[in-house]
Amino acid sequence: MFSLMLAFSAVFTAQAATSKSTSELKKEKQTIEAELANSEKELKELSQQKSETEEYVSALRGKITLLQDKLDTLENQRDALQTEINAIQDKIERTLDDIEASQKEIDKKQAEFETVFEQYCQRLRAMYISGSVTTLEVLLESGDMSSVLTRAEMVKCVSSRDNATLDDLMKKMQEIEKEKHELELKKLELDEDKKKLDSQKTELQSSINEISASKSELSSEIAECNTLLAKLDSQKTEIKEGIEENREAIQEIENEIYRASHSAAPSGSYTPGSGTLGYPTSYRTISAGYPNYKSGGYHGGVDFPCPAGTPVYAADSGYVSLAKHLTYSYGNYIMINHGNGLSTLYAHNSSLVVSEGQAVEKGQLIAYSGSTGNSTGPHCHFEVRLNGTRVNPLNYLA
Repeated sequence: MFSLMLAFSAVFTAQAATSKSTSELKKEKQTIEAELANSEKELKELSQQKSETEEYVSALRGKITLLQDKLDTLENQRDALQTEINAIQDKIERTLDDIEASQKEIDKKQAEFETVFEQYCQRLRAMYISGSVTTLEVLLESGDMSSVLTRAEMVKCVSSRDNATLDDLMKKMQEIEKEKHELELKKLELDEDKKKLDSQKTELQSSINEISASKSELSSEIAECNTLLAKLDSQKTEIKEGIEENREAIQEIENEIYRASHSAAPSGSYTPGSGTLGYPTSYRTISAGYPNYKSGGYHGGVDFPCPAGTPVYAADSGYVSLAKHLTYSYGNYIMINHGNGLSTLYAHNSSLVVSEGQAVEKGQLIAYSGSTGNSTGPHCHFEVRLNGTRVNPLNYLA
């Protein structure tokens, strides 16, 4: 189905985009927006002629695909921005911790400096009071630097202990000045990170707003497309399925089908199929084939248009691996595992006759056709899957 193709495309696109940078995602978004502009132009030209035509629906499908791609890109961009914001916030927190630790270290060294300086001053005062020739005397009696140098002999009289203390003071002062400088650099870096964070948050909000607008536009276009498909269906015998908006739900169905295709057979006995399949209904006309509609949209099986309530038969023997009642997508559907990796799926039934785990024989009644789920008219949607992957049913029908 076209909707499932969109789901797969979205998943693969999302996986591939997780490693892309925000700049790469912005370029990708610009490319998609340019394609969307061309699509809008084409739709406008067609709508001026006749909106309820297959050509218009095909163009609308193309726009919907581009909108899905744009939405995927926006969501990936949003996630990438959020990752960058988280990294910046983490860096800011680490910088704040560094600043706090640096300030504590500066305060500690400042206290040590003041203690040593006070001790040194007391020593100089004591020497001055006792009449000893000290550095303080030299400083008090010196008029300029030249005078200080000429009194070198007097400076030598200062005890080695005083010199060591002075050296220690100078060293501590240099360390304090160095750490203060580093602290200022950290604060500047913090300010830059905060500005970058504000900018990224603004861009993130813009992306979120654009996602919301794109979702609204996508929902509107899907609703219009499905309405037109229903109108076309009432005018023609060709049965077309609508476009499913909930991609996450569609992907979950596919995941469940894949798991069922690879799960072990039930404990009860069943007869594996021959590999040659019979038709699921007595109606052989195909309204939509595999792998595309006439409009070009993906279609994962073949559609047999038939009145609601038409018997649906097992294409081969096997066991029922899935029997589901949904209000969307496949609607009420059945999947039969025929062994050797081969399974068949029967969708949009009005009611189911068999249940999960039940063994069935080829040609056995399993359901009655209908138009449940994402369908615009009564038909039997029939799929063949090999190891969980869709293949052309016409290669197996006989």
